[in-house]
Amino acid sequence: MRLTAEVRIDAQGLVQKLRSDGLWLHAAQQWHRLYAPYVPRDTGRLYEDVRFAPGQIEHTAPYAAYVYGGSFPANSGGVASCAWDRAAEPTQKPKLVAAMQAYVDAGGLKLGK
Repeated sequence: MRLTAEVRIDAQGLVQKLRSDGLWLHAAQQWHRLYAPYVPRDTGRLYEDVRFAPGQIEHTAPYAAYVYGGSFPANSGGVASCAWDRAAEPTQKPKLVAAMQAYVDAGGLKLGK
């Protein structure tokens, strides 16, 4: 006797959930946290003055673009760098992937619904 089962997967629905603003807002907030040591610091304003949108981080300090482009205080220390997000990628990107997976595993996408 041969048993067969029919499995129906709403692939389009799953794709929509992967495009969810919640996932990408979470990703932006986690990435901001992870690249923190790479942001040059003087007063902390550069790191703290940000706006988040799904998949986007905007540093709103008036001098953010100037510092990102390569000019920052010598006393920034540590791993501070211009283009801090790119400088952080080799060590922090795997942590971002893990944080996004944890979000999914915790039911953040509500895949069962």
